[in-house]
Amino acid sequence: MSDDIEARVLAVRQARAEDGPDMRRVVTEQLLAGGFDAPDAERDADLADDGYYREPGRGAWVAVRPDGHVVGCAVLDRGDGELALLRRLAGRGLPLLTRAAVAFAEGRAYRGIEIVLPAAMTDARSAVSAEGFTPAGPQNDLLFRRPL
Repeated sequence: MSDDIEARVLAVRQARAEDGPDMRRVVTEQLLAGGFDAPDAERDADLADDGYYREPGRGAWVAVRPDGHVVGCAVLDRGDGELALLRRLAGRGLPLLTRAAVAFAEGRAYRGIEIVLPAAMTDARSAVSAEGFTPAGPQNDLLFRRPL
């Protein structure tokens, strides 16, 4: 599905507690498709705690089809100092989800956003690049930053 068609078909909304299982499914599918390990309870505790992203300075969004099926997700977490961390960017609707996270961060006291993206996550890299994220430098092509 092209980005233009996707933008007309998908809706992005704040995630609700009942979206937790769907978010875990989308993230797991994305990781496994990229050749990575599935999330585990110890390393990925945020995916098991439906309230984690409702804390101040954090947010979560889902992309949904017209039938309400969750097909993508993104979350924003508090980082070090005045930075936010874009995480769990997975599935469909990545440009729309990235825009929602950036808009949320702009309304807070964050001075910038960071995201770590392996080279295999080409769709996510394209989505964040379109929203003004750039690689941290030639020695680090995994970390992308966007000032606010």
